[in-house]
Amino acid sequence: MIKTELNAGGALLTELTNINVILGRNGAGKSRFLRNLDSGLANSVDYYIRYISPERAGIFRREGSIDTYIERDVNFLRQSRSRNQAENFKAASASLLREVEIIYLRRLQSSHALRADPDRNFQTDRLEKINALLSNIAVEQERANFIFKNHQGESIPPDKISSGESEAVALATEILYFFETIDTKKFNVLLVDEPDVHLHPDLQARLANFMISMIDELTPEVRQSVAICVSTHSTPFVCALSTSQYTSIGNKEFGTSTVRQSLASAQLRKVAPFFGHPLSLTLSNDTLLILEGKDDERVWQQAARTAQGRIKLFPVLANSVDQQTELEQFCAKLLPSLYDHPKAYSLRDGDGIADDLPNIGPVERFRLKCYSVENLLLTDECLALMSTTWEGFCTQANDWIANNATHRDSDFIKRLITSPDRMRNTKIKSIRLLICAISHTKKNWETVVGQTIGTLSEYIESENSIFSFLGEKACITLLAISKPN
Repeated sequence: MIKTELNAGGALLTELTNINVILGRNGAGKSRFLRNLDSGLANSVDYYIRYISPERAGIFRREGSIDTYIERDVNFLRQSRSRNQAENFKAASASLLREVEIIYLRRLQSSHALRADPDRNFQTDRLEKINALLSNIAVEQERANFIFKNHQGESIPPDKISSGESEAVALATEILYFFETIDTKKFNVLLVDEPDVHLHPDLQARLANFMISMIDELTPEVRQSVAICVSTHSTPFVCALSTSQYTSIGNKEFGTSTVRQSLASAQLRKVAPFFGHPLSLTLSNDTLLILEGKDDERVWQQAARTAQGRIKLFPVLANSVDQQTELEQFCAKLLPSLYDHPKAYSLRDGDGIADDLPNIGPVERFRLKCYSVENLLLTDECLALMSTTWEGFCTQANDWIANNATHRDSDFIKRLITSPDRMRNTKIKSIRLLICAISHTKKNWETVVGQTIGTLSEYIESENSIFSFLGEKACITLLAISKPN
């Protein structure tokens, strides 16, 4: 079975999985945490440990001096990388790529099944994995070395490729070397400190998928003896890793030496689209809005489209009240580890409950001041969008009742138009389409409510206003509409 924890050097990582993402603010001690694990486990006969430092200097080009150091001192790489800034990191990676090739060819020589498969070779199994990370260049073999070429077949000097491409090749090589040198008699741990540095967000996602593919390639038996531990600030990297069933998330807090992992659950996958494009928050300044059901999501998506940028919200679906609570708690824990000024919103149905909701950390919570989102359909503003008023709707409803006396919802409509509060705190889901039909609008109800919310520009204080049904606090915060003094 896979080990449940790593405990060494004063660092404790619990609830271990195959891919362990460690989040935390700058200065929280993530790098120190990984280095403590590295130094604490390096000399143990039960572990095979490799550590990848966060600042990876140098050029991806083999250098004789580095080859010599590696050959003469088995501890050279670990000692040279046991600090944040590792000089000649990429030169060492270039040497390791040659080692990856040698190890692969030896395995090919000793495996009849591998030799018998014409589609299996070092190029397809290893180099193409690296090249899949690159857009403009490719790594190719040339005699005993590896060189870079562009799409026109022209050689590119290693010091002329971009920092991101150089990072990607070095990281991929280090990861390949780790997997090629797994010791099945030990527990194998790869510690990777901020692999997202210098990488474009799309490349970060590709590197995450590269890591997942290496774990997926392992047999179930070998997989039990392997763990990757990754510290990062990157939301696209985290979200890409979260697609794997083997991924867990932990948070390194200030002043603590213990990180507890939790499986990357459905909660992270729900908010992943918000983080998934890493520029979304930077460019549009959107704020996460957690919603209870699909109806709410469609309404607020319509509202955001109608507002044309004035409503800066990113709707995220929870599907149920219980899931909404879980998602609120998850975001309350996740957001502070990623942002200097974490903020998210959550909006729930009223369900006949009048009490306000307490916030959970940076997650500001609101409750509708009506039963659910479809009740907004009967506010003055939504009725106006359907070219009617409450009085006009009641007249239209009476006409409809006269012509549909035996309709199953006839009594419901009668109760509605005689209700003193427009059934504000009653479930009207079964008649929401009928309300639109009686009002003679061709728009569906979600469009009516969403467009109404999206066009609101000033606060109207009225018992039957959409501001009253939504709630004053929600309107001021979510719609950025000030209440007149």
